[in-house]
Amino acid sequence: MESKILIVDDVPKNIQMAMNILKNEGHKMYYAKSGEMALKLVNEHDFDLILLDIMMPDMNGFTVCSKLKSDEKTKNIPVIFLSGKDSTQDIEQAYESGGLDYVVKPFINIELITKANSYVKLKQLEDKFNRL
Repeated sequence: MESKILIVDDVPKNIQMAMNILKNEGHKMYYAKSGEMALKLVNEHDFDLILLDIMMPDMNGFTVCSKLKSDEKTKNIPVIFLSGKDSTQDIEQAYESGGLDYVVKPFINIELITKANSYVKLKQLEDKFNRL
C-alpha cells in the first residue's frame, strides 16, 4: 500500500531537504507552505504521516497540530515535529499539542528515515485493524 506523507514548512529549502531524504523510501510526498494549506490538504487526502515545522507565519505548528488532533477525521494521523528549536519548552509544547515525535534540524538522515517509516507502518497497521 502506497503511503502518503505531508511536509509542512514555510521554507522551501527545508521541504526539499526532507523530500530528498525520504524520496527513496517509497512514500508519495506532499507539501504545504502554511498551516492553513496543510489543514486544507488533510481534508483532501488520507495521510499516513505529517512532518510539521513549528515556526511559520500566521499559524505555528503547535496550533496546526492541536487543530488536527481536535478533528475526528485527522486526529489519528501521526505528527513528527521538525524544528531548529531544541529547547525543553518547545519540545514539551510539541508533545502537549499532540505530536508523537520531534526531530531537530539539521536532520540526521537515518533518524528521519527510521522515524518516518516507523510511524507510517504504525498508521497503516492501525488503519487495517480498524477496518476489521
